[in-house]
Amino acid sequence: MCAYEVCISAVPIYRWHTTIGNNMNIGAVRSIPTMFILNFFTLGIYHYYWIYYITLEVQNFTKRKDISPLLELLLTIITCNLYSIFWYNKYGNIIHKEIALKIDENDKNDVTQAVMVSFIIVLFVGIPIIGGLIFAFVMGALLSGMSVLYGGAYNSFTLNPEVLLVFAGTILALIIIVLVITAMLLIPDIIMQKKLNSIWTKIKELHYNKN
Repeated sequence: MCAYEVCISAVPIYRWHTTIGNNMNIGAVRSIPTMFILNFFTLGIYHYYWIYYITLEVQNFTKRKDISPLLELLLTIITCNLYSIFWYNKYGNIIHKEIALKIDENDKNDVTQAVMVSFIIVLFVGIPIIGGLIFAFVMGALLSGMSVLYGGAYNSFTLNPEVLLVFAGTILALIIIVLVITAMLLIPDIIMQKKLNSIWTKIKELHYNKN
């Protein structure tokens, strides 16, 4: 026989578990390497896709009326991703303090603040790096163009070593820019996605064990 308080507290947990089989509104378990590859080849556009669908998955699972995936996406785009600082805090708290607790997951390591701090750090560290790389890329492109236009390199079907060096440096700067942007967007995304992967996997296990 259990204490009155324990019996009462067990009721909502039992009721919630019974809804798992009837309404499996859980999100996707995403591969971290795949996220990196998609961010790289889409030049960071996948990050905005991820923001939208994570918001949608949280909305579908929690049934909250104060969540709008489209609005969150628009605010993120309009503010050039600065809104993500608020987004990580809001949805990190929902994931760690609402969704995780519903499935009785041990959530002593709430990394919501860590996600925000990591995003702010990569934002302020990454912006100067990206600015310098973009400057190098633009200057390299201008020098390459001037060499071609005024040096007659292509007219003689030969390329001067200087032109090739500048062109190679320009391409390298572009690749580094893409990698830095990808890393900036992915570090906080990966932290949050790993937590969601753990939650969705546990919910699926609860569902299949019940059946």
